[in-house]
Amino acid sequence: MPDIFACGPNGWVVLELTNNNESKKGQLDGNKNLDSRSLSHYGCTAYSSPPETISSRLIENEDAGHCQIIVYNTFNLKNEKFINDGILREAFVTTKGVDLKRLPEIPFSLVPEMKNYEIRCGLIDIVMQLFDEKSEGKTAYQMCEEGLERLFGLVPQTARQSLIDKIKQEMEVLKDKDLAGYIEFKDGKYRSTSKLKPYPGSRQVIALKLKSWADRSQRTLHEFDK
Repeated sequence: MPDIFACGPNGWVVLELTNNNESKKGQLDGNKNLDSRSLSHYGCTAYSSPPETISSRLIENEDAGHCQIIVYNTFNLKNEKFINDGILREAFVTTKGVDLKRLPEIPFSLVPEMKNYEIRCGLIDIVMQLFDEKSEGKTAYQMCEEGLERLFGLVPQTARQSLIDKIKQEMEVLKDKDLAGYIEFKDGKYRSTSKLKPYPGSRQVIALKLKSWADRSQRTLHEFDK
């Protein structure tokens, strides 16, 4: 499954998201062969033509044969010639240069196709909530539900369970290593411990540790095999 898809009266679009500089050509080539009849589960009709295939990234790369949208600070566009739908292509072209810092944040922070290091980034705000004074902790299921937000009910159960398993895997690393002593797993939930004292800047300590945990450049060679 692609990261995002959309359908309308004139056709359908599949979008691959990435926050690294690796090519998405393989996934995008495969998306060209997707069967639109699989969209009926989401209320979309079948199409006779293949989807528009687009990658969304922070750094420009070469996704040969596919359009790219660059979403770092300002909206940029590359290879729009590969978009067949004139209305969609024109909409993208007219959006070039728009300041993305003024746009509202995307409500969901996780998608099932994320790699493990991307899941860490999506969990940062959710983990910070464990240190709220009134927090009762969160299960991996609750973290998945919160991270997917409005997508939760649309994601197949098998994909949700796979994401939950990935969340557990990364939370165990966090509990045993990066935030050892600060969080625990008790009664099926991840909770904060009493180690964090309520002094000014204490939450900043946790935020810095989480940033380091989610920093891909800090990972071991073994972790990159995931």
